[in-house]
Amino acid sequence: MILVLGGIASGKRAYVYGLGYADKQIDGDPASSAPVLYGLDELLRNRTPDEVLVGQLAAKEVVVCREVGLGIVPIDAKGRAWRELVGRTCTLLAESADEVVRMVCGIPVRIKPQDSSCC
Repeated sequence: MILVLGGIASGKRAYVYGLGYADKQIDGDPASSAPVLYGLDELLRNRTPDEVLVGQLAAKEVVVCREVGLGIVPIDAKGRAWRELVGRTCTLLAESADEVVRMVCGIPVRIKPQDSSCC
């Protein structure tokens, strides 16, 4: 599984298209047969931690999540709990992912496995 992370309009969808996926292969429902789950952050908005969900996500070919941990900390407890859930879920997925890619200004930065040609 490839975990793709990045801020709003950072190039996540374009990256998924570059991997060869089309719109009909991208869905926001973890139970769908689509190989790409897009919008993990919104999927988790009104949920609680769930091992079944993490298993469904890990079975996808690509999971895409908007980065929510670098902005302003939400003022309300519900918003903070959601942000925490997104971060912890991404941490679990990153552990089992074959690749983790962070999109920055349309540029994919490979986090896992690390690019051995660098540094």
